[in-house]
Amino acid sequence: MIGDMLLNTFFDRFIFANALTYKHNNFYLVNTPFVISPTDILVSLVAQNDSELNTKIYYAIKESTKNNLLKQLDLDFRVENEKTVSLFTNFFTASGWGKIEKINFDVKEKRAIVSLENSPFATALRWKTNKPVDHFMRGLLAGFFSKLFNLEVDCVETKCAAMNHNSCEFIIKSRSDFDFKLEDVKEQLGSKM
Repeated sequence: MIGDMLLNTFFDRFIFANALTYKHNNFYLVNTPFVISPTDILVSLVAQNDSELNTKIYYAIKESTKNNLLKQLDLDFRVENEKTVSLFTNFFTASGWGKIEKINFDVKEKRAIVSLENSPFATALRWKTNKPVDHFMRGLLAGFFSKLFNLEVDCVETKCAAMNHNSCEFIIKSRSDFDFKLEDVKEQLGSKM
């Protein structure tokens, strides 16, 4: 039984509050279905180094995060921004997406910089690519900050541990604020709309 296992202190709180359950052969966290899956299944997608596929993954995750996941997690974006960002950070770090080390965000300017250590994607692909690989995380961050800022924003990974950086770094801001003359921006966000 899942209640007998101790996952980590973040999820332990949900277990004791009966918000983490296993029923009908599925896991649910606050009524949000989720799976435990080997990282290699998702890594195999981004390892293809296909810009078009990675852009599709990014936008699909961004829209799903904005329109489904955040509603299911019942995050209240009307409360204090710091608490909402802290809950988001703790949830994704505890879920195995890597450790979100630092988030600098400015609600007024509608921009953020996020630093991530131990990305499972960057770790698996270290020394095997010359391009950033955290397209799932970019989508999660873009969806989350679009909701937090109440403005459509995008995310570009400017440093990636797969490319021999110490950590991964993401810039989140309005699409129009990105310089589409830069190859990384064009490749990660697709052609300018």
